[in-house]
Amino acid sequence: MSFIKGINLLPSTGEFTYDTVAYLGQRVGSAGLQPINLYASAGGGTVTDYAIALDQLQAQFPDCETVALVVAWFGNSLDVSACQIYPSTTYIGGSFQKAVGGSDLWRCSGLTQFSAGLSPIPQNGSSFVYGGTPSDQSIVRCIQDLKTRGFRVVFYPFILMTAAGFPWRGRITYTGADVSSGATAAVSAFLGSATPAQFARDATNLTVAYSGPTTDYSFRRMILHYANLCVVAGGVDLFLLGSELRGLEAIRGPGWTKAGTTGGDGKVIWDYPFVAGLMQLSDDVRTIFDSAGLVKDPTGLHNLISYSADWSDWMGFQHPGENGQWPHLDQLYAHDNIDLISIDNYLPLSDWTTGTGGLDVIHWSDPAPDAAAWPPSASTMNALGLSGQPTIYSKPYLKANIEGGEKFNWFYADSANDGLGFDPYGSDLRVSLPEGDRLAQNRQPYFANQQLLANKQLRWWWNNPHQAIYDAADGQGFAPHGPPTEWIAQSKPITFAEYGFPSCDRGPNQPNVFFDPKSSESFTPYWSIWDPQAGGGFRPRQDEEIQLLALQAIYEYWITDGHNAVSATDVKMIEPAFMSVWNWDARPFPAFPVRGDVWGDAGNWRAGQWLDGKGPYLVPPVPDAVPVTTSYSVFPALGGQGWSIHYRPGFATGVAEHVSGRQSRTAKMSTPLYEIELSFDVLREDITQDLQAIIAFFDAQQGRNGAFIFASPVASCFAAGETFLCRFENDQQDLEEFMTRLFTLQSVKLRSVKTG
Repeated sequence: MSFIKGINLLPSTGEFTYDTVAYLGQRVGSAGLQPINLYASAGGGTVTDYAIALDQLQAQFPDCETVALVVAWFGNSLDVSACQIYPSTTYIGGSFQKAVGGSDLWRCSGLTQFSAGLSPIPQNGSSFVYGGTPSDQSIVRCIQDLKTRGFRVVFYPFILMTAAGFPWRGRITYTGADVSSGATAAVSAFLGSATPAQFARDATNLTVAYSGPTTDYSFRRMILHYANLCVVAGGVDLFLLGSELRGLEAIRGPGWTKAGTTGGDGKVIWDYPFVAGLMQLSDDVRTIFDSAGLVKDPTGLHNLISYSADWSDWMGFQHPGENGQWPHLDQLYAHDNIDLISIDNYLPLSDWTTGTGGLDVIHWSDPAPDAAAWPPSASTMNALGLSGQPTIYSKPYLKANIEGGEKFNWFYADSANDGLGFDPYGSDLRVSLPEGDRLAQNRQPYFANQQLLANKQLRWWWNNPHQAIYDAADGQGFAPHGPPTEWIAQSKPITFAEYGFPSCDRGPNQPNVFFDPKSSESFTPYWSIWDPQAGGGFRPRQDEEIQLLALQAIYEYWITDGHNAVSATDVKMIEPAFMSVWNWDARPFPAFPVRGDVWGDAGNWRAGQWLDGKGPYLVPPVPDAVPVTTSYSVFPALGGQGWSIHYRPGFATGVAEHVSGRQSRTAKMSTPLYEIELSFDVLREDITQDLQAIIAFFDAQQGRNGAFIFASPVASCFAAGETFLCRFENDQQDLEEFMTRLFTLQSVKLRSVKTG
């Protein structure tokens, strides 16, 4: 699929999850060493889960060129004054051994599983809420393997929170009086005192030693450790200094004022101590790379450095009570050793309600406002200028909201996700219920010169200098004031270190949320429907088609539809090389999510942003005719097959519910997916015949997520010899379930696309 060019690799944890080498592990109190990265092969053999998952990635997305390796440490408080950033393992005091023999250690920044002072990872009952930090040697081997496979590599240090409620890292902030020396001191303690000279690379053990205090659990230690580890691995193409630390970015030191400080160059800066800390880290990482011969290559896009801001504040921050927005990150973006403007881009692409769909349906075909005459008037700001039947499954609709719609032409002043509630349109459905202006669809207009307030104004932002926008009590309201920031228009490209959509109903309404019941941050998108589940309760309605469509819309709009721009000095507005979808998992499908006994987040897969094993990816696009001589395996011809073969076409449809109870439906695809049911009059048990043949064929499909060819054996509604690209209907079923169906119903169900 050509629109997946880059992807983020999860789970970010697991001591040897990312390793090409098979490992056994034993926790204190458990019985014996057990395979810990061989779940897809059920412990038989030495091909690791990571290796299988990467094979699946390259098979399903052969045009994918970039992998961002996400590696987590943990944060234990939302108060920056108390928050430690630390690595840990779920095997404290335990043992590791390579499957081929030879004991080994979990290693991270001079620590092992036997180090004193390790902070344990919280448990939920008998299971851990996260896996351990990946061991250094596994990361080095993973980076080297990714490069051998031909991928461009991004290294992405990540923070998972172990504080109460398992919140988002962006909520770490200062709880004392802001605009104070105390705030600066708290940020300084959080950053820590680690220096580049305290790290020593160990190319033999594929790790990095740290000569500072063992329990110096600080942000600088994490970043400088991984900069050195990337050197051990031979370098990466982009190194991130972290992401989405929104609360930390906005902490203000004592020198902060609305007007800021104007330097001799006539440019304004503000006192944001964590932003200054990121600038210093970029300098330190640059020094580490340069001293190892990994010099910056902005043309070939190698050895680059960036920090990825959250979509909600990448253009600036609105401090409570200050009546304005300050472009707090501009001094970081302008810094010499920040090479790209990176955003975790979860901006909404729809505002689709239940019932009839809301205002976007009403204004579907109204002439779109003139983009050159921004802002649009209140009477035109809702117009979409689209043709055809209104539906959230329209790719032109999703594209129209990339440089349009919410946070471009209009905004909601008051908007919150109140969680599960009754549909206010009276359908008796349970929905993720919006509050305030969003519930009423009370949209607010922007005014002249307020582009900085509209988070989707990437084009304006890139093309122009910036000023703070605030109310100076001069009668202008929220308006630009003061000198320009240090940002130089068109000087650096923008990229999306993350973008993606949950595979649930109305995903593009709120792409930034994720479903994780253990977390206080667990939500599904505004207006998304929840369905009753067996045994009581509700669960999010899954929708993989909208996930796929939205990903296509983002990639096509910026990369293939001609909307990108290039400066006179050859700087791209949007750099596609590092645009990375969230996410692919190193725990291969179907082992993940079937093995809920191993991985506590398996239940989040269904409505989450994972691409492994979902939707139309299961039946890849194929030519008009696929000969049996392709690389796909072929469903075996069975002498015991009955005369009856049932073909049932299906067109997946989108459903709009109306208050009256009436439903309207629109097709999500132009050609059907067929359900094929094969019956068997007899299953011969000779080892060379039917039963063994179909068992062997089914077993060969497991863990690889592979498609196969089924050729119509007799003329029925299709001519004999016509081919279908298929999968078993339930791709997660195991052999026992499959055989139960075979013996009791004597039939097999396939899901397929007709190919010839």
